[in-house]
Amino acid sequence: MSILTIPKLADEVFLRPIIISMNSLALSALMSYVMSANGSLDWRPITICVTSDILAMGADHLKDKEEEFSSDRNNANDLRLASWFMYARTFLTASAMLLALALSQCPVSTLLTTAAFVAPALLWTTPISFKKFGLISRRLLGMFGGDMHQSEPPKSAPVLVIKRIPGMKAIFNGIIRGCGIYTVVLSVLSGSGNLTNTLPSPWSVVQLIVWSTVSRSCHAIMTDVRDFEDDLKAGVPTIPVLLGSVLKTKVILTACHMLVMSAFIGNPYIMGSCLFAAVLVWMLGKDSPKKAFLFSSHSQSLFIIWYLTRQYLQL
Repeated sequence: MSILTIPKLADEVFLRPIIISMNSLALSALMSYVMSANGSLDWRPITICVTSDILAMGADHLKDKEEEFSSDRNNANDLRLASWFMYARTFLTASAMLLALALSQCPVSTLLTTAAFVAPALLWTTPISFKKFGLISRRLLGMFGGDMHQSEPPKSAPVLVIKRIPGMKAIFNGIIRGCGIYTVVLSVLSGSGNLTNTLPSPWSVVQLIVWSTVSRSCHAIMTDVRDFEDDLKAGVPTIPVLLGSVLKTKVILTACHMLVMSAFIGNPYIMGSCLFAAVLVWMLGKDSPKKAFLFSSHSQSLFIIWYLTRQYLQL
């Protein structure tokens, strides 16, 4: 078992969520800019997307580290390490307050949209017991005069963990960070009457959604490539484990990036991003340093910055 240290805790709970959320910052900034009628950046969807990312990832990592901390008796006397958990909770609380502030300035549709996409991420590793649903249904039936005995669930009700559903990590990452960000930006801009009817060249709604969804899904699978050996031993049903080969996984990922590039060949920013991501697929592997995979998470960010910088210089 690896020893929990302050640098390791800070990396997992602070640094990594912040770095990963910078992709959501770049993507939401791009969508806010090209989808707004006056070509401006709206702070509300950007704040919602960034803080939601930090909360979902930070809370998941904090839970893992708290379990690791409590499993080692020697940590009980490490007051400095314990204080960092307080800092982490304060950081997540501040992010939640900032998220609440941004949502308070948005229409109700934005709140519902955010909840729909963030809830599965927060419940990622939480066991969902169907026994509870059975108890609720029994109470409802009892209220309306139903037979409570006939609706009793079996003694050993099944438990669902989203993380254990084959391929769900890649699907969730793609949908939440692709479709989710677009939907949040759409609800904010349409609610304020600042939504454009036509996106500026070379962008389109289909490009933004497909490019973002595929890119984020592929990055999620790349992190599974990194953890292939551990996931295989633990029986975690990731895409590489299901395929039984890192090589097969890399071929499929490259094909996905090439398909997106060829579909939107008129957009140099998407083309550059897809080529960069495809190169990283073959440069990174299960023996690569964990931090090197952060480049894969920002295969979009670099080209979004390029686009927004060009627009700024043309003003």
